[in-house]
Amino acid sequence: MKYLIATLLIFTKVFLFAQTHADTIYLTENLYVTKSIDSSEYYKVIKKENGLYFVSEYFTQSDSIKMSGSFKDYERTIREGEFVFYEKGMISSRANYKGGILNGLSSNYYDSGELFYTSNYINDISQDLLAYYKDGTLKRKEIHSEGIKECYKPNGEKADFYEFMVPATYPNGGSTGMKKYIAENLRYPDEAVEKNIQGKVTINFLVSKTGEITTVKVKKSVHHLLDKEAIRVIKSMPKWNPGMLDGEAVDSYFTIPLNFNF
Repeated sequence: MKYLIATLLIFTKVFLFAQTHADTIYLTENLYVTKSIDSSEYYKVIKKENGLYFVSEYFTQSDSIKMSGSFKDYERTIREGEFVFYEKGMISSRANYKGGILNGLSSNYYDSGELFYTSNYINDISQDLLAYYKDGTLKRKEIHSEGIKECYKPNGEKADFYEFMVPATYPNGGSTGMKKYIAENLRYPDEAVEKNIQGKVTINFLVSKTGEITTVKVKKSVHHLLDKEAIRVIKSMPKWNPGMLDGEAVDSYFTIPLNFNF
């Protein structure tokens, strides 16, 4: 599936099952930990092997796999080794990490399973990019060290070059404009002020192919009063300029912190 991702790390408290060789965590649709299988949308299985924590994530209802990968730490903040992501039971992408940053080959696939594009990374920086049509014909070649940036038609002839990835952007001033909007529109709940509730709420949201703000969820909660206001202000943002991938509008995922303090 084509999409852009800003941030994918998930921080949760752990629900442990005793007398097993693996820990299992059940998560709701909003990524809250739950002890109830029936109320969960996903579950993760964590196993420690050779000093690494191997994680497999599944959809509860179907038991179909969503993701697999390994981390250096139990809190799952530092990725190490290969990560594989799935859509509808098929591999959608794979990438390699060292010390929490991209190193090595990264591959993405069409919904129908064909190879879409590959990129080699060194210390989180892409060194090259090769993209393909579904029949395997080369569509794009970028080799940064040699200054090569070429696009091709299905018949192999050169085509006009265009940027492969264009991030979604806030329409009025980009990132700076977004921060200004949030600062001007965030309302500290009176009850939270009275109870001296402060902290940083982290929000996940999606900018759709048409620029709408959707799927707004709390990733890291402080208090339901602050969570509710953080969700409100994010949902109230104007329509964004959608992200583009290979010339097509795509969904883009973002994670941002909102600070509540006096």
